Amino acid sequence: MLEKLESQQLKVKKWWWENAAEFKKSPENVILDFKNSIKQVIVVSAVRSDSFNTTDNLINVAELLNKWDLDEAYEKIVDIEEFHKKVLIEKYWENEEIKNFITNYFIDNLWRKINDWINYKSDDKIYPIKDNDYTIWYWDESFSIIGFWEELSANLQVKLINNLDIDWLKAKKVDLNWIVKWLEKESESVVFEKLSSEIRNRVEEILELNEVPIISWYIPGFKWWIENKIGRWYSDATAAMTSVWLWEKYDVTLEIQKSVLGMLSADPRIISDAKLIESIDYLTAKEITGVRWSQAKLLHSQVLRKELLKKWINVRLFDPFSHSKGTLITKNKNPDSSGVEYIWARDNIIFFSISSWDMADSWILAKVFEAVKKYNISVDIVSTSETEISFTIDNWIKNEILDSLVKDIQKQLDIEENDDINFVKYEKNKALLFCIGQNLAQSTWALSKATTALALENINVELMSQWSMERSMVFGIDAYNKNNAIEILHKEFIK
Repeated sequence: MLEKLESQQLKVKKWWWENAAEFKKSPENVILDFKNSIKQVIVVSAVRSDSFNTTDNLINVAELLNKWDLDEAYEKIVDIEEFHKKVLIEKYWENEEIKNFITNYFIDNLWRKINDWINYKSDDKIYPIKDNDYTIWYWDESFSIIGFWEELSANLQVKLINNLDIDWLKAKKVDLNWIVKWLEKESESVVFEKLSSEIRNRVEEILELNEVPIISWYIPGFKWWIENKIGRWYSDATAAMTSVWLWEKYDVTLEIQKSVLGMLSADPRIISDAKLIESIDYLTAKEITGVRWSQAKLLHSQVLRKELLKKWINVRLFDPFSHSKGTLITKNKNPDSSGVEYIWARDNIIFFSISSWDMADSWILAKVFEAVKKYNISVDIVSTSETEISFTIDNWIKNEILDSLVKDIQKQLDIEENDDINFVKYEKNKALLFCIGQNLAQSTWALSKATTALALENINVELMSQWSMERSMVFGIDAYNKNNAIEILHKEFIK
């Protein structure tokens, strides 16, 4: 029998498993840290499946209920239930107790609650729409339809840990019901702080009993509350919020546990021997996670918040079932960094180029971007000179809109037709190449090294921006050179 040991060291673990096998194995993760005298708080999300998007299906149920299409809603619920029984029971758990638990959970916590809501006759009945996070309200009970699967996940983890039959190791579900009722119309930062404080209070009650708090990451809310404040990033956000106020009493580490080695130096689908980034500072990691569609999205940028940075809370991203320690994200820069840590490229980019004798006038840039705003177009990178400006946008925009935007800018700049001196034009099939790292502003060689390496392979750089000076360089190139450019710069800076 293992001995229970007290400790002020605490890990807040966000579990994000790709399959039910990992879900079933996860209590081993709890035992290992208890052997090392480490207290734990677990934030769980639903078991993932590439073939079945649970959240989208539950949203579909909510929308059908809102339209009162009850027969179709019931059919969809049956599909959801049968899928999860197949994943959890047929594939990984033949245990009759687990099977009965899952079956009864669907009856008590999905079917019954929806039926009670349908039969509830009152003017204060809340219907499940996007504005209230698809949450329903009846009697004195709120119920998040799309949070159902996360609630099942949390309760099932409690059962799995308690079934280990270790006297001192017990788990308990943290009740987050009505946690947001006093947050209406508060600012996003106030919401984060208040939620963090309230979660801390509920978690500490369980920690003081020497039990493991298990939190469902989905926090239900109504209009003007969670959805309009912290957006749809509940899993990482809940883990981050749980960490902040617990820091006052414990030495907290936030662990984002997924089926990944950690942050890599490049997309492993392009660079097969991409290097694990073992240590990186908050701001550089946030720069990496901010690059849209990169593999670094395995860590949501919102987890790296200023609240964690101020309290020196370390974040570790790793796979607990591998031997790798993953990526440690800290407040401090890595003194061993060679500059560029991460390389990524995004294609399907359009380059806009504008040249005018009037470009030096202070009002020109404002006029140009007023025209862009009119079409709800988001601009990524901007590069300017005395007479020219270039910027990049995504390739989803139709040609007729692009042509109309060209005419609007020409009108603003009194350009009747394009020539060699005054012009407004755009080019498709471009890519943005990102080099992100530490101390780039002091590394005078980094920019020249990158452009020289690309030039030697006849890759023309059409646009360049040392983005945040300290942490990023961005190059605009032809899209067909994207993968080759990544390989070249990865070899030059990292390999």
